[in-house]
Amino acid sequence: MAEVKKARTKETRASSKRVQKAAPTLAADVMAEEPVTAELPLQPVAPAIVETPKLQPLPGPRPDALRLVMSEAVNATARGALEVHDKIIDALQAQSNAAFEVWKTSLEAPHLSEAIRVQTNGARRAYETASAQWSDIAATTANWFHKSLEPFHAALHRRDR
Repeated sequence: MAEVKKARTKETRASSKRVQKAAPTLAADVMAEEPVTAELPLQPVAPAIVETPKLQPLPGPRPDALRLVMSEAVNATARGALEVHDKIIDALQAQSNAAFEVWKTSLEAPHLSEAIRVQTNGARRAYETASAQWSDIAATTANWFHKSLEPFHAALHRRDR
């Protein structure tokens, strides 16, 4: 297979050299010929009639109303994001404090059975607290999205009437 490739490259090189040698003679032949110019009579061109469409105002809220709706939505989104952010930070702080408290209490326990009981109760309380906090965060997030879309829904209902 390598022999076939070598043979092809030799043929290509040889043919390219022939083309390069022939190219100057072709260029000289082309230059020797006189250019043929044929003058065509100019005919008047009729101007194209272009009708510009008349812009009609779009049905719906005016730009001022849209700007007001957008600002209300942005404000609701910002308030909701801050509320969710605060709840997440509070949840993480409460969970980390509870974990430290459980470990501190279990290390101070006088007996192994007492340490196991403290760990078990602490894990149960941490799970209950975390699930309640994350449920609250999920409800707050849903409320946030609902309040963010409320201005748009109100604007659409006002336009329908």
